[in-house]
Amino acid sequence: MRSFGYYWKEGFRNIFKHGFMSIAAVIIMIACLLLTGTVTLIAYNINLSIIDLQQSNEIVVFIDDSLTTREARALATEFERIDNIATVDFEDRDEALEIYRQQLGEDADILADFDSSNNPLRNSYIFTLKDPTEAEQTIEEIQQVEGTDRIRADEEVISKLIQVQRVFNIISLAMVVALTLISIFIIANTVKLAMFARREEISIQKMVGATNWFIRWPFVIEGMVLGLLSGGLAFFAEWGLYNEMARVVGDVIPYFQVAAFDSVRMLVLGIYLGAGVLFGIGGSVTSIRKFMNV
Repeated sequence: MRSFGYYWKEGFRNIFKHGFMSIAAVIIMIACLLLTGTVTLIAYNINLSIIDLQQSNEIVVFIDDSLTTREARALATEFERIDNIATVDFEDRDEALEIYRQQLGEDADILADFDSSNNPLRNSYIFTLKDPTEAEQTIEEIQQVEGTDRIRADEEVISKLIQVQRVFNIISLAMVVALTLISIFIIANTVKLAMFARREEISIQKMVGATNWFIRWPFVIEGMVLGLLSGGLAFFAEWGLYNEMARVVGDVIPYFQVAAFDSVRMLVLGIYLGAGVLFGIGGSVTSIRKFMNV
C-alpha cells in the first residue's frame, strides 16, 4: 500500500513540476478527441437519417396540371397494378392548400390570394413500397403511367447521404489514426521530460535495487491522469459543441433530425475517458521504454 501511495504521489508531482508541458499535453489531447469525436458524431447522425428515410419507403408523385382532380383520382387503378407499391394515397390539391394554410399559422396570409381556381399546388399521390431496394425499378414503372409529371423519391436523398457518410467515415478513420499518434507523441514527450529531470534519482534507484516497474509506475500514472483529465474535459466541451451544432442544423436544415446528446452521452463519456487513458498510458510506456532502454 505504501508503494501504491508513493506511485500516485510521484505521478502528481511530475504533473505539477512540469506544469506547462502538462497543460500543453492536455490541450492538444482535448483538441484531438474533439475533432475525432465531432466528425464521428456527424457520421452517426447521417446514418440515423439514412435509416429513417429507408424505413419511410415513400415516393411522392405529382400529377400533370392538365388533368382535373377527378381524372387524377382515376389514375389510382393504374398505380395499384404496380407490384411493389404497398399503399396508394391520393392528396387533393385543394385539401393540400388548406393543410398548408394551417401549418403556416399566423403566416397563412401569404396564401390569401390563392383558392381552388388558381391553386399553385398539384394533385399528388403518396406511395409506400413493399421492397425499398426495388425503388428505382418501381419509379420507372410509375413514370410510364400517362399523367405522371414529377416524382420525388427519398432514394435520391439517401444516395447522396450515403456518399457524404462514406466521406465522413474515411475522414473519421484517418483522424483517429493520425490524432492517436499525435496524442501518444505529446504524452511521451511530457513523460520523457519528467524522466530526464529525474535521471539522477532514477540511476540511484536502480543502483540500490529498485525494480523497473517501481521506477515506471509514477510515470505511467502521470500519463494516465493527464489522459483521464483530457478525456473528461473533452467530453464536456463536446457536450456544449454538439448541442450548439444541433441547434444550428435545426435552424438551417429543419428536416434533418439530430439525435439528442442525452441518447449518446454515456457512450461518448466512456469512449473519451477510455481513449484518454489509453493515449496517456501508451505515451508513457513508449517514453519509458526508450528512456530506460528496457
